[in-house]
Amino acid sequence: MELLQLRYFLESATNENFSKTANKYMVPPSSVSLSVKKLEKELGCELFDRSGNKIQLNQKGRILKKALESSFEILDTAIEKLTSEAVKKIGDIYVLIRTERRVILDYMAKFKANHPDVIFHLSHDFSTEDTKRYDIIIDEQSDKYPDFKGTLLLSENMRVAASAQNPLSKRQLSLNDLKDEPFITMCDGSSLRRITVETCKKSGFNPNIIIESEDPYYLRKCIALNFGVAIIPEFSWKGQMEPNTVFLNIIDYNQMRNTYAYINKAKFISPVAKDFYNFLINSNSEVKSVE
Repeated sequence: MELLQLRYFLESATNENFSKTANKYMVPPSSVSLSVKKLEKELGCELFDRSGNKIQLNQKGRILKKALESSFEILDTAIEKLTSEAVKKIGDIYVLIRTERRVILDYMAKFKANHPDVIFHLSHDFSTEDTKRYDIIIDEQSDKYPDFKGTLLLSENMRVAASAQNPLSKRQLSLNDLKDEPFITMCDGSSLRRITVETCKKSGFNPNIIIESEDPYYLRKCIALNFGVAIIPEFSWKGQMEPNTVFLNIIDYNQMRNTYAYINKAKFISPVAKDFYNFLINSNSEVKSVE
């Protein structure tokens, strides 16, 4: 009887689904199913009632599930205590960064300077719905992450940027003055794309998006080249804009973007991942609100 075998069972017992367990542990569903069957053979009893592709925890399974829940809580607490007492922090941290890339990169560098053996696995995927594999997610305030606990990381002003060559840069404007302007923004799923579309719709028009990108660098370049206007974060992009980029004087636009750090509650989080999460929250406290 192996520890991973028991973890596979507990996760499957909670969800009553082998595929969800496989996704969490990033293994084929057949591996989970075979592992549970091996466990049942060792125990001499079935733990699930099976019907086609569906499984349902039976009475004997519920007995084992209850015992493992308390046992793993004690075990995980002991592991965390032992590893947190070690001077040297090591391990892997899986982070999905959907906004504030520069801010998070700065804090990663500071954290890694003190813990050089930490390995970061980063993704900027805006389309994936398989978020349970990540320890930490950085995104705007959202209800898309029910298995995560969110803490406010940063609140900042949004501004409309354009090239200094754009005639609009010399005028006082309202949002409606942008209805015929070409827009540049990030791709679907990003907070900048959502904010751009919602902001324009509130003013009675759909933005004419002519360029979209997954890379903020190209977005900033396109603004400087006078391809169009863009709604961008004022603080986190400070110092990143091209010299000929300016903020338009729009009298009826005042919007903040809230960025949260989300930590996974649905899986075991390594002590080093928890340390990085706490480091983010505590270190960034001085810039929680930027206007």
